[in-house]
Amino acid sequence: MLLKNKAPVENEAHTSSATLGETAAAPAQEPGRVAASGSLARRLAAGLAALIALWTAASLISGGEGFATLVSEQLRSSEEAASALARFFGALALVLFLSEREGWRMGWVAAGLVALGLGHLGFGYLEPMIQGSRAELDESLYEGLTARTVAGTLFVVGLLSTRPPGRAARVAAAVFSFSLVAAYIIIFEFMEDPAWVPTLTSGGPETALQLGAPLGWLTPWYLAFAAVPLALAVAATAGAFRQSRRGLLPAWLLFAMVLMAGASLHECLWPSAYTGEVLTTADILRLLFAVVVAVGGIMELRRIASERARMLADERERTRRLGELAALRADFSAMVAHELGGPISAIRRLNEMLQFGGENTEIRGYATTTIEGEVEALDSLVADVRSAAAAERDDFEVDARWIPLPAILRNAEAYAMTLPGEHPVEVLTECEQDLVKVRADSRRIGQVIANLLSNAAKYSPARSPIQLRVRPAAQGPPEGRVRLEVSDQGPGLEPDDLARIFEKFGRGRDSSGHKVAGVGLGLYISRRIVRSHGSELTVMTQPGEGSTFGFELEARE
Repeated sequence: MLLKNKAPVENEAHTSSATLGETAAAPAQEPGRVAASGSLARRLAAGLAALIALWTAASLISGGEGFATLVSEQLRSSEEAASALARFFGALALVLFLSEREGWRMGWVAAGLVALGLGHLGFGYLEPMIQGSRAELDESLYEGLTARTVAGTLFVVGLLSTRPPGRAARVAAAVFSFSLVAAYIIIFEFMEDPAWVPTLTSGGPETALQLGAPLGWLTPWYLAFAAVPLALAVAATAGAFRQSRRGLLPAWLLFAMVLMAGASLHECLWPSAYTGEVLTTADILRLLFAVVVAVGGIMELRRIASERARMLADERERTRRLGELAALRADFSAMVAHELGGPISAIRRLNEMLQFGGENTEIRGYATTTIEGEVEALDSLVADVRSAAAAERDDFEVDARWIPLPAILRNAEAYAMTLPGEHPVEVLTECEQDLVKVRADSRRIGQVIANLLSNAAKYSPARSPIQLRVRPAAQGPPEGRVRLEVSDQGPGLEPDDLARIFEKFGRGRDSSGHKVAGVGLGLYISRRIVRSHGSELTVMTQPGEGSTFGFELEARE
């Protein structure tokens, strides 16, 4: 018969299982490292901007001859096509794989990249190929100004805004961009030689190079018009630095904006139009901008592939854990129903016995005693379930205090006398127990020892001895810890059972290979309690030679 208010449980094979609600977490970067990386990127971008400014100043001091050189038209067209395709690729990466928090911002940046790509691909590559000749110089310069102004507007909206633009702002940006493009098409495609359109150049870049007068072929109208995309590029770059400081912008995009602003600056001083035989420093900076955008797009694709792989692994782990949880719930329900069914059926039969033979004193005494035992078994089952629920709570704590070791051993001996099987329980000590105190929660540690004694009695042959040993811990400072062990002379644990040792709802088998009745919570609860005391519940076993369960407690005299 089991003692009341104890929590001995019939749990037999057992390993500790992780909480099913947990999911694998991707390793996160430390905030300090992220901040340091962003700060380094901003310093390098600022250094790049300073280098471009020094390059511009040096070219101006030399008279402007360093801004351009003559190349083949085929090479120039190939450069335009490559730059356009790189911009499209970067825009595709940003559009398809936007971050959830700042997706709207990257959407505007992607639209700006598309505008630049369309300008270069349409005006610099497709138009000359379709028409069979390149556009006039002034028309080509207007094409470049239009594309850069539209792109700069989109970049500014995306990088300077502190919050997603409202509907009015989106409509205004769209109307402005389409109006600018429509104005260019109407003027240069449907009007023949409009005299009122301002002239942007006097001569051409090739002539300027041949005459050695690099900066004298641009009119004030061009400088005034070119100041608009330049101002937009500078503003977008300032916004990029700001968003990078807030941690909302990839480092590669910051470098791309710096290169774009540098290209706009050089374009003001020596425009190259879209086609021709002149390769300028603005073209070189635009090509570097395209390379950075392409590399950034590849980095975004790799990042999103890594995230998707991690998310897929997390989801698979979550699905696996949910499956385990469903199986455990079903198993638990079946086990509890089985454990409840026995006592309830017995109580029902005993009640029928009382109804038909209740006047017989022996029958009434037997039935009353047996019913009391079955009720105690039900109480024990309810206590086990409650203890398991309490042990799994995040706020599960123990009230550890310094208590005399003899008090724990006396309670254990008293409990052992109630175990079935008439097992003699021997308490062996290898230390001066009368002088030892252990730091423990008396009630919970008593529950652990009761569980171990109950399991030992259940698995050992009737009348076989059980030992409760106390000895100094093998590890740790001398006299700093003591080890409590419960040994039996049962059949030991099978290798297959060791794989499930201390598992929630796990149950061992007897020597014949059959499962032992029980819900399998005792050792699971015991390990949780022992761990909350800063120790570990372990087992040493050999088939046919019994098992020894033990744990350590902090001790002092």
